[in-house]
Amino acid sequence: MDTQTACDTRTLLILTALKTESQVALSAVKQWQRDTPTAIRSNAYENIVVEQIGMGGRFLKEVLPRYYHSQVTGVVTAGLAGACSPDLAVGDLVIDSNSHEALRVEEIINAMSNGQRCFIGPIHTSKHMVGDIAEKKELFVKGKFIAVDMENKATFQFAQRRNVPWIGIRTISDTALDSLPSQIGHFIDPSGSVRPLALTITLVSNPGIIGNLMRLGKSSNIASRKLADAIGAIIRSGWPFQA
Repeated sequence: MDTQTACDTRTLLILTALKTESQVALSAVKQWQRDTPTAIRSNAYENIVVEQIGMGGRFLKEVLPRYYHSQVTGVVTAGLAGACSPDLAVGDLVIDSNSHEALRVEEIINAMSNGQRCFIGPIHTSKHMVGDIAEKKELFVKGKFIAVDMENKATFQFAQRRNVPWIGIRTISDTALDSLPSQIGHFIDPSGSVRPLALTITLVSNPGIIGNLMRLGKSSNIASRKLADAIGAIIRSGWPFQA
């Protein structure tokens, strides 16, 4: 299976925003390929493609046209997210309530991912990075959202237009009580890569954020490992399930 390029075969499409998330997804796919004999792989697809769509889906207009005439059988949007619900901890998995057969997926992930804490609920798609504690609280109290991301809505709409199953999964990298430095946008490009010079300038100007960034890095590593487990579980389960 080709995990990087589009093709005319039945394809499971995995969309991530950041380069690090794409690497996590590719790792999970390759692990599945090594561990799962071809004869017992899902009949739902012949190919798995991982595409990076950028923060806020910035690259969607370039990526999605590749699949307008492809046999996409399911779309998985996967990545890290911030918690709005105070019940969520770093590393917890959230399945978007719009997801295809969310309850069944939750059961499978619980069974396959070593006791992964898993929640189903509405995820808010924001046009900007939400790192302010008060804003997270407002999304939870007024909007009833349990987590916030920047890509789910657009990818869900793409799957709806194609009339194919969609699932959105997010692992928590910052809790409802964790604030993100507002300066992050100064040194992160749309792919999530760090701009070294911009980072140096930011740290020199704002040394107080170093501790916060170190905490976020540690939390993101935990969330990434949990994300890999969840993607692997979904692939091994044979989602999207056949009637």
